[in-house]
Amino acid sequence: MRRTIYIFLLCITVLLFAACRGPEDRSASLSTENMIVIGAAQMPKSLNFFVDYNTFSIEVGQLLYENLCERNAETWELEGRLAKSWTISPDKLTYTFKLNPDAKWEDGTPVTSDDVIFTYNTVMNPQNLTSLFRLDYEASFVKVYAPDKETVVFKAKNRRWSNFNTAYSFTVLPKHEFEHGDFNKDFNIALPPGSGPYIIEDVQPERFIVLKRRDDYWCKDLPQKKGMYNFARIKYKFILDDEIRLEALKKGDIDLAFPPSAKKWVEWTQENPPYQVKQHWILAKKVYNERPMGYSGFHMNMRRDKFKDVRVRKALAYLLNVKLINEKLMYNQYLPLYSYFPDFFNNDPDLPHFAYNPEKARALLAQAGWDRVDSDGVLINGRGERFEIEFPYSSASLEKHLTIYKEDCAKVGIRINLDLLSAAAYTKKVFEDHDFDMVWLAWGRGGRFPSVEDGWRSDRADAVNTNNIVGYKNPELDKLLDLYLKEYTVEKRIQILKKIDLILTNDVPTVLLWYAPYVRFFYWNKFTMPDKVLKKYADTYSEDSYLTNWSINREKLQALMQAVNGNKALPAEDVDIYYDEALKERYAALSD
Repeated sequence: MRRTIYIFLLCITVLLFAACRGPEDRSASLSTENMIVIGAAQMPKSLNFFVDYNTFSIEVGQLLYENLCERNAETWELEGRLAKSWTISPDKLTYTFKLNPDAKWEDGTPVTSDDVIFTYNTVMNPQNLTSLFRLDYEASFVKVYAPDKETVVFKAKNRRWSNFNTAYSFTVLPKHEFEHGDFNKDFNIALPPGSGPYIIEDVQPERFIVLKRRDDYWCKDLPQKKGMYNFARIKYKFILDDEIRLEALKKGDIDLAFPPSAKKWVEWTQENPPYQVKQHWILAKKVYNERPMGYSGFHMNMRRDKFKDVRVRKALAYLLNVKLINEKLMYNQYLPLYSYFPDFFNNDPDLPHFAYNPEKARALLAQAGWDRVDSDGVLINGRGERFEIEFPYSSASLEKHLTIYKEDCAKVGIRINLDLLSAAAYTKKVFEDHDFDMVWLAWGRGGRFPSVEDGWRSDRADAVNTNNIVGYKNPELDKLLDLYLKEYTVEKRIQILKKIDLILTNDVPTVLLWYAPYVRFFYWNKFTMPDKVLKKYADTYSEDSYLTNWSINREKLQALMQAVNGNKALPAEDVDIYYDEALKERYAALSD
């Protein structure tokens, strides 16, 4: 929807904020443009999420390019995007999509089945760094073909509910923009325009990215798009240092930032809020909804000999002191993670709990052959190999957590060598080269039911750019994955997923960490948004989120500027937002 760019008496605006300067740095340089400016930590190696699959690239990519269909973030109903209709054959093996004849690329040319086939062939080209997607498509489809310009057919290999999900969520790239370049190298920063609501207007690597709204966006008037895409521009400012990023928020240089740590969240909301937060010029929100949840953990590279013994992996799990880290560094803002699918099973009594226990860790290590130490106090085995762990990481904010783990491991003779890398170097080392011992990764989840196989199937263990980052292989789990993906009955599928979870948690391919059952952020009090801030199933990086459902509120912005000018507080608002009372009761019980 088009929105007028709000401009309020520029000269008066300058005077308003000039008058607010004071010893507590109450000044602000808030923009009156119809733009949201977001503080981001670091620019990824590539904005092409087919090549560099990360949260930021996904967020940008889904504003530029579109899927055949999408899920409604409020109802989870399937809705058409590039496809206006679809059919599933009675045997559930053939999915036919009719493209919307109104769908247009940014230059006005129609989106056709040629674009779909081109994208599919590009992903399936083994010379491209797209194995994460290629393996998924190989497992799902016999072929993808186009009977005519407006029809695309996906022929599935077998009867699995996940195949249709993979088909309808297929992202389509413009053939005429991508066919003449090197897909691995030429589309990392300068992404061509697509069919989506925004285009990239400006990129200054490591400084900022500006997306500009297309006022000629082809589906802006569809019923499901009403009230969306309100910002004329979306600007990401890259500020690597957490403190500097929050200072930029206080000054009004950015409109929204995610707290880099639980410590900073508690400081800003409870212990010592900045003046702008005390006055409710900047609002803090902790939003609980039904978004699908992923997991985080210290992933062990099971391609390496020292991690092939489950006793070693369990020992490393027993050396993680979640309680201490939560109290000391995270102000008890998190819950221990026991499941790979916490929104389903985290409180399941059948799951193993590896509470901190260095004595159990020592015993397991000794059983596995790590039963002596060298002159440096480092564990060695019968071959004289030292138990050292190379642990790359890409954010300095993780160092305090990793240091506690490093120190606890050192107490039993395990030496961890921490290695801080740039985002690009980290991606290459971990995802492309698999050149690590242990790495901290968090995985999100886009659907109500995870596909699971992309992270754990045996045939993905040795692929480049795979989500099976640990190189996990387990024929028993592969069989359960097949059953899970073939099961159309939801309750039965959940039971199979529980068995998968039990195998993974007992095999310990990762040391599970902790999780937050909410999304939290700080923003200047000038936006209109849904009643519950985010929709029922929306996450902050999903396409249907604050970027697409919020807007600049003229009255709020004017009230904010008057409050800053007069050094007056705005009305307080609730910090904790629950989608419904049932959700509030659920998490109250978990916290107890």
